[in-house]
This record gives sequence, C-alpha cells and structure tokens, in this order.
Amino acid sequence: TIGRLCEGQIEELRHTYNVARPLESYLSSISGKTASLYSTAARIGGLVSKFDRGLVNALTAYGEAFGMVFQIVDDVLDLSATDAQLGKPSGHDMVEGVYTLPVLYTLANGGVPASELADVLGKPLNVAERDKALSIVRSNGGIEAAIELAEMYVEAAEEACQDLPNTAATVALRFAPNALLASVR
Repeated sequence: TIGRLCEGQIEELRHTYNVARPLESYLSSISGKTASLYSTAARIGGLVSKFDRGLVNALTAYGEAFGMVFQIVDDVLDLSATDAQLGKPSGHDMVEGVYTLPVLYTLANGGVPASELADVLGKPLNVAERDKALSIVRSNGGIEAAIELAEMYVEAAEEACQDLPNTAATVALRFAPNALLASVR
C-alpha cells in the first residue's frame, strides 16, 4: 500500500502543470494515493474478521471502488464548491498545478473553452486566472463528465457488495458510495 501510495504521488508530481496530462495518469494517481488506502483498510477488516478469501477479495474490490468515488467527489468539490463551502479557496489543486478529472475532461472536450483553459493553465495562477479557469471548468461539462465516471465506480462498489452476506453492514456499504456521490449531483 505504501508503495502504491508513493507511486500515485510520484505520478501526480510528474504531471504538475501539464495540460496534456493523460486521463490514465490521473486514474493511476488516485488509485495509488486514495483508493489503495480504502482498499487496504477494507481488506484488513476482512482479514481481522477471519472472513474467507472470497469475502476478503470482495471487500478489497469495494474499498478500491469506494476510494475512486471518494477522490473524484473530492476533486469535483474543489472545483464546484465556493470558497465559503470549502473553508479554503476553491480550485486549490488547479492553482497548485494538479489538474484533476473535471479539468482534464474540460481540456479533452476541445474547442474554444479547452483552448482558453489551456492558455490559462500550465503555470501558477493568480486569483483572476483561477477564477477564469474555474468558470471555464464549471460551464463546459468537465464536472458532469467526472460525475459520470464516478457513477461507474459506484456501480463497481455495488457489484462488489453482491459477494458479501446480506447484513446491515452490507446495506450500509452498498449505500455509502451513492450517498457520497449525491453530495455533488
């Protein structure tokens, strides 16, 4: 897990201020930095509970999918919420040169908005540049596309729950990713 976390962080650092960051790079980074932690935590819970291999593997898959949902939602909130809602300046990752899923989707959409966004990004941003970049990302489908991808990970988490016993805990696990995603819908 520590290895995956470090690899994810290194992958993110390799693409700082890179407006051509591949989607695969982002997904690899969040899988390592975030999803691996949830995956390992869920796996350890299954091992400590002495569950059989099938249940442990289902919990591991659930943790990985939930971690992906968690990070995508966090990245959407960083770009869609206000400074007051976040308790810090919105767009912080973008200002730091970390281009997350909504930004990457906006850039990939092409056209004038993508060009304008690429012109603003690629360097540290001042407040006016940050606000312009936020406006472009918020109004050109990047956030919605990120939410759609998060929905696929919600489905993966729900699918992993099919291999778990029908208990109140499983019901809660099944509900959690949807509840998380609902915070940005």
